[in-house]
Amino acid sequence: MSSDVRLVRQSQLASQISPRLQVVRREADMDDRMFEGRLEWVCLREGLFLHYSDCLELNTFRTHAQIRPCLNVVLFLEGNCSVQYGSQRFDFGPRRCNSGRLHNEVVAVALAEPDLFVRDSRRGAHVRKVVVSLAPEWFESGGLSGLGGYQEVLAFSRRHLANLAWKPSTRLLAMAEQMLGLSCYNGLLDRLHLESRSLEIAAEVLAVIGQRQGDSARALRPCEQLRIRRVVELLDSEPGSQWTLEAIAREVGVNANTLQVQFKAAQGMTIFEYLRGRKLRLARDALERQDVSVAQAAWLAGYSSAANFATAFKRQFGLSPRQVRTRL
Repeated sequence: MSSDVRLVRQSQLASQISPRLQVVRREADMDDRMFEGRLEWVCLREGLFLHYSDCLELNTFRTHAQIRPCLNVVLFLEGNCSVQYGSQRFDFGPRRCNSGRLHNEVVAVALAEPDLFVRDSRRGAHVRKVVVSLAPEWFESGGLSGLGGYQEVLAFSRRHLANLAWKPSTRLLAMAEQMLGLSCYNGLLDRLHLESRSLEIAAEVLAVIGQRQGDSARALRPCEQLRIRRVVELLDSEPGSQWTLEAIAREVGVNANTLQVQFKAAQGMTIFEYLRGRKLRLARDALERQDVSVAQAAWLAGYSSAANFATAFKRQFGLSPRQVRTRL
């Protein structure tokens, strides 16, 4: 990583983001210069990514890129930008409150499946921002599953295009400024500093998501919350994974329609979506750790067609089963 102020050209941008990045709308006289300043994408550890920028946009253009599943945390310190994840549009940047003063805003966006990312750049705009991205493998390898609030965060991350926005704490803003203020990003200590700050930002954001999701779940009565916890236990058990909706509803003493409504209020998804995701995660684990074939993994996930399994698998994880298997 380099902290030198430099020109970023289209080919350099594609090499950092994706070779399939496309510039789909540009000015007639636009050359290949995109940005001037500091602009980096860094993989800090498996599933933990940092993108930061402190740069001037040199042209007006639009870019397209495919983005993999992740929980994106976006904080603009200066400047504004219009982006689109799939069908959802966002205008990132400081907001003006009722008093007329500007305040920063942090936005968490859940991408539960691969989707198209669209960004509009404007000539002369100066943007300072920090984006921390948490991929599914970070959640899976972090040892978080038994901790309070984890299920609420997981439910949010699995709702495609779910999003929350709030005013960041003074501490979070200070950490973002520290990350952009480093004079050099080349050494081991600097890399560790960036990772520690990214994790601190993630911790604060996940706490907010857990609290907000918990508030939604608490709209259910205590007996209803207990019922949904029992349903999750059934779905996570081997026998439970074979049950029908009607059988689960009978087991917890409620009709199927009521159960679906309560489950979605608590988990942010239907029972079928929860179960499908669980089976796909089991299949991925088998591919990564047990050296099973793609056909065997499809069977584990309940698919009779390997092609249908591969489609669902890539939608969930952004990688094909064969890509996961060849990484062994």
